[in-house]
Amino acid sequence: MAERRDRMALLSRYSKLHTLRYEEKPVHNINKEQWAADGLIESYGMSMCYDLMQYYFDVSPNPSWGYFANYADKIIEARKRLDQDLQAVSYTHLTLPTSDLV
Repeated sequence: MAERRDRMALLSRYSKLHTLRYEEKPVHNINKEQWAADGLIESYGMSMCYDLMQYYFDVSPNPSWGYFANYADKIIEARKRLDQDLQAVSYTHLTLPTSDLV
C-alpha cells in the first residue's frame, strides 16, 4: 500500500491541474478516491503517475479523475502509440532516398 501522503499528493496534483483548467476545484470524495490513487501508485509508481496525469491533461479535451483512475492503462497505450508514430515520422524524414545519394 502506498503511503497516505503519496495518495494525497497525487489527488492534490489532480486538483491543481483541474483548478487551472476549469477555474474551480474538483468535486470528489478524497477519502474514497485515495484508494484509486493507491492502485495507480502501486501499479505505475509516483513519478509515472505524475507524468501520465500531465500528459492526460495536455491531450484530453475534458479530463476527469474517474477516467484517469480507471483507464490509466489505455492512456499509457495511447501515449506509447503516439511516441512510436512520432519516432516513425522523424525516422522517415531523416532517411534519404537512394537516388539523392548519386
